[in-house]
Amino acid sequence: MHRPISRNAKRMRLLVTFAVKAEFSPWSSRHPFVPYEFENWERRRDFDVFKANIGSTEATVLLTGIGGENADMALRSIPVESYDVCISTGLAGALEAGLEPGDVVVARTSKTLDKEVKVGSDSALVDCAVACGAWSAKSSITVERIAATAEEKEKLGSRGSIVEMETAYILAAAEKKHVPAVAIRAISDAVDEDLPLDFSRILDSRGRFKVGGLLREVGLHPYRIGPLLKFARQSHAAARKLADFLDRYVPALAVRSSRVGSQNVEEVSAT
Repeated sequence: MHRPISRNAKRMRLLVTFAVKAEFSPWSSRHPFVPYEFENWERRRDFDVFKANIGSTEATVLLTGIGGENADMALRSIPVESYDVCISTGLAGALEAGLEPGDVVVARTSKTLDKEVKVGSDSALVDCAVACGAWSAKSSITVERIAATAEEKEKLGSRGSIVEMETAYILAAAEKKHVPAVAIRAISDAVDEDLPLDFSRILDSRGRFKVGGLLREVGLHPYRIGPLLKFARQSHAAARKLADFLDRYVPALAVRSSRVGSQNVEEVSAT
């Protein structure tokens, strides 16, 4: 009889990507996330990385910044192949009338507007997300600029269910390294809502928000303060709903992973 061996008999290593810290903050406040420190402290870190143990899962969070180019560079900065599962998450705009702010959506496909990048989410990860309460959507559209108006979102409605700016590139990077990945987003704004500002004016080269740019935009358009505060509350509430979902989803993935590991042990033991 052979000794039971399974390469899956280990803690699940999970990679979760958010664009910006505001999306991550509600989840990070619930778990002991700490900044990842490189062995060489002099090495410049372009993208923020956080790590925590959540139950039996080793979770790594990568903040990619906003946009496909930033997402692509961020994924190249870490060893994606060392992870068992990748979750591309954060907030998104709705392109369907039935989706409301706070809804959590899992997309079966993610694609760029020109369809040059088109990647499917892992079907088992999608099914697990649906079982944990996510809405199932056919596709997420990854665009190069923020869809700021209801008119823009209406035009995109024939292309997909939600719109964001990173997921197709993240899933493509995971697919290249043969890592199962899934697209999960919480809705920050409904299809008939205009955003209160052109957020592309207040982002730095890494797609992160510039406080000075925000203050300047508000100073030039003070009537937008009310809608901006409403959108901020709405987005924070959506990020909390996303954190609630992840706290159900991550343990469910860990259970699924342990079952796969047990099956592999049985198969090896029987040979």
